[in-house]
Amino acid sequence: MNQTLPISGREKLFLVGLFLFSFILRLIYLLQVKSNPFFYNLSLDPLFHDLWAQAIANGDWIGQGVFFRAPFCPYFLGIIYKIFGHDLFLTRLIQHLIGSFSVILIYLLARKLFDRRVAVIAGLLAATYWILIYFEGELLLDFLLVFLGTLLLLQLYRASDRPTFWNWFLAGIVLGLFAITRPNILAFAPFILLWLLIYFRKSKSWLVCIKYWLCVGIGATLVIFPVTLRNYLVGQDFVLVASQGGINFFIGNNPYSDGTSAVVPGLGDDWDYADAVVLAEQEVGHKLKPSQASNYFYRRGWDFILKEPGKSLPLLWKKFYLFWNKFEVSNNQNTYFFQRYSWLLRILPIGFWLVGPLAILGMIYSLRHFRKYSLLLFYVFSYMLTVVFFFVADRFRLPVIPVLIIFAGFALVTMWDRLRTRAYLYLILPVSVLIMTFWFSNSNFYNLSSYNFAQSYFGLGNIYLKQNRLENAIAYYDSALTFNPNLPRVHLNLGIIRLRQGKLDSAGAEFARVLLLNPYEEKAYNNLSTIYRLKKEYAKAAQFAKAAVQLRPNYGTAYSNLSLAYQALNLGDSAQQVLKQGLMILPNDQQLHYYLGEIYFRQQNLDLAEKELQAALTASSELDIQTYDISGFGQTQAQTQARLKAQAAYYLALIGVERNNLAQAKTYFRQALQLRPDLAGAWANLGKISELEGDFSQAVDLYSQAIMLEPKGAVYYYNRAVNYIKLNRIYSARVDLSQCLLIDPQFRPALKLWKSLPK
Repeated sequence: MNQTLPISGREKLFLVGLFLFSFILRLIYLLQVKSNPFFYNLSLDPLFHDLWAQAIANGDWIGQGVFFRAPFCPYFLGIIYKIFGHDLFLTRLIQHLIGSFSVILIYLLARKLFDRRVAVIAGLLAATYWILIYFEGELLLDFLLVFLGTLLLLQLYRASDRPTFWNWFLAGIVLGLFAITRPNILAFAPFILLWLLIYFRKSKSWLVCIKYWLCVGIGATLVIFPVTLRNYLVGQDFVLVASQGGINFFIGNNPYSDGTSAVVPGLGDDWDYADAVVLAEQEVGHKLKPSQASNYFYRRGWDFILKEPGKSLPLLWKKFYLFWNKFEVSNNQNTYFFQRYSWLLRILPIGFWLVGPLAILGMIYSLRHFRKYSLLLFYVFSYMLTVVFFFVADRFRLPVIPVLIIFAGFALVTMWDRLRTRAYLYLILPVSVLIMTFWFSNSNFYNLSSYNFAQSYFGLGNIYLKQNRLENAIAYYDSALTFNPNLPRVHLNLGIIRLRQGKLDSAGAEFARVLLLNPYEEKAYNNLSTIYRLKKEYAKAAQFAKAAVQLRPNYGTAYSNLSLAYQALNLGDSAQQVLKQGLMILPNDQQLHYYLGEIYFRQQNLDLAEKELQAALTASSELDIQTYDISGFGQTQAQTQARLKAQAAYYLALIGVERNNLAQAKTYFRQALQLRPDLAGAWANLGKISELEGDFSQAVDLYSQAIMLEPKGAVYYYNRAVNYIKLNRIYSARVDLSQCLLIDPQFRPALKLWKSLPK
C-alpha cells in the first residue's frame, strides 16, 4: 500500500506558492498574447468549439444528430459563456486556473508515489513546461485532459489505499469525464484491471479485483451513458460518445499518410467530414449512418495495416518516433510561431527535449518496483498506442506529459542519490541510457522543421481577408509563399482578393495557378466557373463547374454555379436538374434550395418556390471563414449566407404579394431588411404596401429610403411622386417626376402623370 505522510503546514505554504507561481506565469503569458491577431479571430478546432459552445449557451443544449466530436469541452465552454458571457479572455483565464491546479495534482501524485523531492521537481517542471501553458490558452480540450488524466491516476491510487465503493466509483466518474472529452482513454480501462490484479495479487482475490474494476466501470458508465442515449435518441444511431474515431484512424493509416497531417486520400488538404462520408457511400452504394461510416473507415485503416505491412510498419515506426521526439508536431496552429507573441514562452527552457529522455530513464528505474508504478506505466503505454495507431500531434500526447514529468523527476533524484553516495558504478548504465535516449529524442530522422511558418502566415492572411483588409492579407499570403511557394490555398485566396478588386483576369490567373500546383483542386475549378460566368463566357463556366462537381460530389457551391451557367445558356431543365441532383446529396444546402426556389418563382410555381425558399431561409450552413471558393453571387461563402437569406425572404415577400397576403409580404420584406438593410427593392415594396394601406406619409419615407440606396431607380421617384400628390404636395411630386424622366425619358406612366398635374 502507499503510505503517504500528511502534508505539513510548511508544505501547504509551498503548495500555495507553487500554485501562485504557476498562475502568475500563465497570467503573464495570457496578457502577452491577448493582442495577437489569433486571440479573438479563431479558426479550425478552436472556432468549432467556440461556435458549439455559443449555441449551447444560447439554449441549444441537445443539438442535432450524433456527436461527431466528444462533447464535454464545448459544454464546459458553453457553461462558462452562459455564466460570464462570450468573453474569450476570461475563458482562457479560467483554463489557466485549471492548468495551475493541474500542477498541484502532478505534485500530489508524485509525492504519493515517490517522495517530496520528486514532487517538488515535478511541480516546478510542470509549472514551467511551455507547451502546457500554450495549450491552456487555446480553446481546445487538451488542458482538460491533463487535469482529468492526473486526477484519474491520483484517485485510483487513493482508492487502492482505501478500497471503498465510493473511491473506486469516483475514479470511474473521472474516467467517464475524460472519455466524453476524448474517448481514446477507454483503451486504458483494461489496463486498470491488469493493474488491480498485479497490485493486489498478495492481498486480494481476483474476484475482488474485478469487483473494484466494475465499481470504476459503474462510475464511468454513469457519465458516458447519457451521451450514448442522447446520440441514439437524437441521431437514431448507437454511438458511444462520438463518431470521428474511424476517419481519424484512416487519416493515420493509409498509403498516403505521413503520420501527422489530417489529410484524407482523394480529398486534399481542405476537406470536410461530409465529403469523406460521400466517398464512402459511393463505394458501398448506399447511405451510411455515422456509426457505419466510422466503421467503414476503421476497416479501411486496418486493411492498410494488415495488407500492406511494407508501408504500414515504417509508418507506425515513424509515429512512434514522433511521439518520443522533442519536436512539437503542430495540428491546428504552429506552436513555435506563437512564441513570437510571448517572450515568456521563448525563455522557458523546459520542454520534451529534456523531459522525454529523463522520463524514459525514470520508467526504466521504476521497473524495479513494477507493482507500485505499473499503473503509471500502463497509462503511458496505452495512451501512446492510441496516438501512434492514429496520427501524432503535439496536443495528442499532452495527457501523458504529467506522468513523464514525474518519471523525469524520479530519474533526477535517483541519479543525484547515486552521485551523492558516490555510487559511481551505478551511474554508468543510467548515464549511457540517458545519452542514448537524449540522442533519440533530440534527433531529426525525418527532417522536421520548427520554422516552416507557411500555414501560420496563411492564417494571418485569412484573418485580414475576413476583415477586408486586403493589403495586409496580401502581405501575409506573400510571406506564406516564401516558406512554401506551392501552397494552393494561398493562391485560392489571392484570387478571391483580385476578384474583390474587380480584376477578373488576375483572379483567373491565380485560380489557374492553383490547378498547376494541384490539378484536383475542385475549388479552383469552381472559382474559374464563376470568373467565366462574370465574363459572360457561359460554356466555359459550365465546363469548369462540371469538373468541380465531378471531383467533389459533395460540393454545393459548384452545383449552384453549374446551374447558373446552364440558366445563362437557356438550359432551364438542366439547371433545375443539377440543383435537384445536388440536394439529393446535400439536403440542407442553403444555396441549392435558394436557386431552386428562384427558378420555381420565375415559373410561377409558388407552392414549390415557397417550400425551397423557406428551406434556404432557415438553413444554418457551416461556413469556412478561410474562404477558398466563390458562390454564385461572386462572393465568399460568409458573405453569401446573409445575402441568400435576405434574397429568400425577399422572394417569400413577393409570393405574399402575388397571393394578396400583404401581412405575409410585410413580414418578409422587413426580415429581408434586417439581413440586408441596403436592399432597395424591399424598402420600395414596403412603401407600396403602405400606399395600399392608405398611409401615404409612411410610403413617402419608405420610397425615400429606396431612393437613397438606389438613386438611379426611376420607378422609385415615380411612386414617391404618386404619394406626394395624394398628400397634396404637388411641388415635391413635380421634382420627383422630373428626376424620374431625367433618368428614363420614356417612362410612360411618369409622362402621363406629369401632363395631368395642374400648371
